[in-house]
Amino acid sequence: MEKFIGFFLNRKLIVYLLTVLIIIAGVSSLFSFKREMVPETNFPWIEINISGGSLPPEEMEEKVTKPIEKELRSIATIEEYNSSSWTGGVSISVQAQEGKGEEATQEVQTAVNRLRNSFPSVIKNVNVVQANYGDDFLMELALCGNDLPVLFNLANTVMKDRIEAVENVKRVDISADNVGNKICLTLHPEEIALYQLTPADVIAQLQAANVKQAIGTLKNEGFDTVIEIDNSFKTIQQIGDVAIQTKTGQVALRQLADIQDLRGKSADAVYLKNGVPYIFLNISKAADCDMIKTAAAVYQVIDQLNRESQGQYTLDVIMDGSTFIKTSVSNLSHNVLIGAVLAILILFVFLRNWRVTMVISTTIPLSVFMTFIGMNFAGYNLDLVTLLSLSLSVGLMVDAAIVVLESIYFFREKGESLRKSIILGTREVVTPVLTSQLTIVTVFLPLMIVGLGGVEYKPIMETIAFTVTVAIVSSTIAALIFVPVYANSFLMKDRHVQATESSLDARITSFFSRLLALALRHRIKVVLLTVGLFVMAIMLAPLVKTSTDLEVDESYIQARLILPKGSNLGETDQAANEARMKLKDIPEIKDIYTDAQKGNATIHIITKDKKEKKRSREEILENINANLAALHDVERFEVGFGGGANNTPVELEIVGKDMEVIRQLDDQVQQMLKTVPNVRNPRSDFEEGVDKITLVPQTAEMERLGVSDHSLMQQLAAMIGEQNITTMTLNDVDIDVVAQLPEQWMQHPEQLRRVLVKADSGAMVPLADLVQWKFSKTPNQINHKDGERIISVKAELAGGDMGAAGRAIEEKMAALSLPEGYTVKLAGALEQQKQNMADVVRTFLGTIALIYIIMVAQFGRLSHPLIIMLSLPMAIVGVVVGLVITQRVVNPIGMVGFIMLIGIVVSNAILLIDRINLLRSRGYDLHTAIMEGARNRVRPILMTKLTAILALTPLALAFSEGSDLEAPMATIVIFGLIFHTLITLVLLPVLYSLFESLHIWWAKKRNKGKPPEEPAQIQV
Repeated sequence: MEKFIGFFLNRKLIVYLLTVLIIIAGVSSLFSFKREMVPETNFPWIEINISGGSLPPEEMEEKVTKPIEKELRSIATIEEYNSSSWTGGVSISVQAQEGKGEEATQEVQTAVNRLRNSFPSVIKNVNVVQANYGDDFLMELALCGNDLPVLFNLANTVMKDRIEAVENVKRVDISADNVGNKICLTLHPEEIALYQLTPADVIAQLQAANVKQAIGTLKNEGFDTVIEIDNSFKTIQQIGDVAIQTKTGQVALRQLADIQDLRGKSADAVYLKNGVPYIFLNISKAADCDMIKTAAAVYQVIDQLNRESQGQYTLDVIMDGSTFIKTSVSNLSHNVLIGAVLAILILFVFLRNWRVTMVISTTIPLSVFMTFIGMNFAGYNLDLVTLLSLSLSVGLMVDAAIVVLESIYFFREKGESLRKSIILGTREVVTPVLTSQLTIVTVFLPLMIVGLGGVEYKPIMETIAFTVTVAIVSSTIAALIFVPVYANSFLMKDRHVQATESSLDARITSFFSRLLALALRHRIKVVLLTVGLFVMAIMLAPLVKTSTDLEVDESYIQARLILPKGSNLGETDQAANEARMKLKDIPEIKDIYTDAQKGNATIHIITKDKKEKKRSREEILENINANLAALHDVERFEVGFGGGANNTPVELEIVGKDMEVIRQLDDQVQQMLKTVPNVRNPRSDFEEGVDKITLVPQTAEMERLGVSDHSLMQQLAAMIGEQNITTMTLNDVDIDVVAQLPEQWMQHPEQLRRVLVKADSGAMVPLADLVQWKFSKTPNQINHKDGERIISVKAELAGGDMGAAGRAIEEKMAALSLPEGYTVKLAGALEQQKQNMADVVRTFLGTIALIYIIMVAQFGRLSHPLIIMLSLPMAIVGVVVGLVITQRVVNPIGMVGFIMLIGIVVSNAILLIDRINLLRSRGYDLHTAIMEGARNRVRPILMTKLTAILALTPLALAFSEGSDLEAPMATIVIFGLIFHTLITLVLLPVLYSLFESLHIWWAKKRNKGKPPEEPAQIQV
């Protein structure tokens, strides 16, 4: 090691040249990063979406869902799958094995394609998509104004074109749910029958009349000419002029139907922003783009459009994915800088020497730049996770440098020359420094193997592990190579260093020395006191709040109102408006958007910035729940923070075969959840089925009367509901042309009985003569999990303590009386929470085992690592106390902080035990070695841990937007370090004294009565 250090001391120019290169490469890497919310990673989640026609759920289940599920069971790379079947649609969610996402997607795609031809002919859309962590969402806009038809046309032409022209904007989707974009033909069945036609005949002729098609090309030398026939609809008047062929001649369509221009009118939905109608626009970004830059360019277009509006409309931003990223990245960057400054200040306070402080401080920017270089090579970008990892690492970057320079400082205080102090000081601590840094890095191995948080958090865990590892390795390189060279340069003109009794660190060292001397005189009492503190922490542990959610963006709340069956759009809109009036006076709410549809309404609530909020998220949710509970004519409501009303933390699954039994269990489970503290609004996805009429064709009678199956289905379909006929283009906007019978003409089964069906001969035959009628019920939706029917019961949770809720629910679940073959089990976030706790235990045990092996290799014996391990419960005491005091909710990122804390606190203990062993090897007796070793290590231990604590303090205070993501982790590390550091300097020496005293006593007892050994002859 002396030659290694001497090599760089003799070639300082190389080190300074490397410094310049690292700074240049680091700055270059920094400016090459894209700014994102989270790392973009493909998950092993696959979505199969199938739609078309109006087949009932049971038929979709039998003909689509079950065949696909049968294929999925045979694919080895699939772990589990869930499905939902409803009228005209099927959705199947598949989870593949870890790392097998792309392979499983290809196999699923092949299986679905193989079944495609066996699906009912009405199935039109079949999509297989692999989920991606970094989706393409950019922002949502509201085009507000009173003239919706004009605004809709403006949005689909000018606005869509100008926004899509922005670089890296993929597309702009405009919702037409609240703005009719169709021409509706209401057919007159009596007049049509007089001409011996059916509605299906009229629809077929109308479709044939709207033609635009190329029929060929004239080939000429030097040029070609395309021939096209264009008889497409250009005006609404032209539709009414279409000639319908009858047996008595032609008749204009307007004589057989009422033609209505429904553009701008809608009977489907009402969208309001603070009471003003709006058009909804959704903007998607291209992959691998800088979201902040793209959003900034879109904002320029929005500002320009608003200036051009002259007050006729306003284009407002509902949600912007870049704003939160920009704010969070900026805040995290500031926290990193503030933490670095605080760390440097604490160094100066202890060292009282600006030159020494500057030498250590250089390791922070050097380590950060080297980390940037490593991130750039590995393909990472600047996002919340990488910045969080850097925030955690800043306080640790100076640890190795402090220990190295403190050792150099120690020899300088003894009067050694600067060069000799550098060589001796670095050589003496190189082994404990490498060991202590290795323990911090090692904790990530079991973390990655266990997969804490599930597959959803795997990319986040990998990013944290990589970033922190690179940062720690970089800081170790800086401490062992750059710090000695910088010290040789910067401290050359420094005055001769001597410790003074009046200095701050001398007083602190004296205090801990007296405290340790007292503890060594009462070793058993100290151990008992420690055990008592640990028992207290175990008793307080149930008060620690836990959750599986990453509370990233708390500026958005979604609520849903469900009205009684049969409620029309007007009643739903009235309920949504009443909810808006009740919520608008809540001081934390900024804007309210209401989307009303028949029977249900969605309320989008945008809250003010965090600094403007005076209450916690739980208090805001309680206020919203209380206000919505006062609504009239609302069957139930659902509220969700951040993820929306569907993102409910409480979820149970009821599995069985008989839907009636499941329905009864559903009622029991909902009543049970109502008795659990802080559980709100329990509900299930089970709904009473709707009436179903099955028409069974009488084959013999149909053949006799000359009616084919295809003709029967075509004619009946034209009489029920709204039929899409064709499309036309007006003012560059595509408009649907639809046809329907008068609403009152086909509402009751008896009206269907009186329908006349046209035979091949032209005769009109009563439907009742052609089919048999069967009456039954059909469910609105059928859900499967791994092929079995299930019902999900969901609820919100007030207070955020998912762990306590999970324990209470499990206790009550045990009291449920379940028939044989039926189960009720935790699902969703509750299931993941339970798995997380088991994963934490496995990760904790794996981390301890690895660290113990490393320490055994360091110390060459089993007892000293065991002594260090016995001090770990004090870190747990600090964690529990800190979380109970601050009421932070522990998320999976916080659990990472707990695992990392083990590696950090062990590094303290390694430095102390190594120093005591070194002094004993130099002839010090046990008591003197303990006292002197502790005195030598008080200053570096306090400096390293105080820098880590202060560097994380801005994160723990959580004053800024997005800070709730990292606050639990910072709180865990800070309180764990505070308790363990104080205990390390007292408990660890006491345990060392007890173990070594016992070892000495045992050695004396074992050697008692043995003749003394002859002294070994030393040959010179």
